[in-house]
Amino acid sequence: MTLAGFLGAAYLFADSRGPAAAPAPASSPAVYHSDGLADAYDGFRAEALTLPTGRGPGTVSLRVTGPAGPVTDFQHVHTKPMHMYVLRDDLSGYQHLHPEVVDGAWTAPVTITDGGAYRVYAEFVPHGRPPGAEPTVLGVPFVIPGDTSMVPVPAPQAQARSGPYTVRRLDGVTDLTSGTQTALQFQVLRDGRPAVLEPYLGAYAHLSNFEVRTQGLKHLHPIPTSATGAAPADGVLAFHAAFAERGDKRMFLQFRAGGVVHQVTFTVFTT
Repeated sequence: MTLAGFLGAAYLFADSRGPAAAPAPASSPAVYHSDGLADAYDGFRAEALTLPTGRGPGTVSLRVTGPAGPVTDFQHVHTKPMHMYVLRDDLSGYQHLHPEVVDGAWTAPVTITDGGAYRVYAEFVPHGRPPGAEPTVLGVPFVIPGDTSMVPVPAPQAQARSGPYTVRRLDGVTDLTSGTQTALQFQVLRDGRPAVLEPYLGAYAHLSNFEVRTQGLKHLHPIPTSATGAAPADGVLAFHAAFAERGDKRMFLQFRAGGVVHQVTFTVFTT
């Protein structure tokens, strides 16, 4: 595969080792992806109707318009027509939301715990795009006023914990090389043994990657390992990764085990 072709594939909405083998992308897929740093892209626009204005429970409500007007239905990707994310500009406060249409707007509850500058990302695949097409990602910023405790981006670590589970990055804290194909592998363990992973939103893991410098969003492309859709017996979740930019990335990995959705975070550096 050429470098340009791989970089295009790397932007696909991605989750690892889902219950069904992921369809192979087309050899020359159309590029629709945006990084969520603008409110308009590819003929679609996100208009903020309601955004949080203070700490505590709140609501996010976005009207999405396309070439033919307001859009209230998209292709279901990982069981949902839209995936919504909230992140503060210090790469903390990550939330993965699943909005529903209320009065013509994509609406979800959200809880904000601290002040600062935030962005809400709306990711969707319009009807009519071919299987495996990249999503469109739009973003809208908002600010929570008041004193704020900023969180420095942690240095790369080889493992992270959530409840009784330890997640190991199998290559430790190795720097990745931008512009090259890389396999990122994470192993989920409980008491030193591979964890029993359960489906979550049609997959065994969800991985969101944000550029630390810009807060641009990308999803990593999964590496299918089983045609049967069985959970990985070794607890290993693998992802294709290719990055055009050097610098720090902040990755949020979600998985379900023991009936609970867990989340761990890794910092990865590309040279």
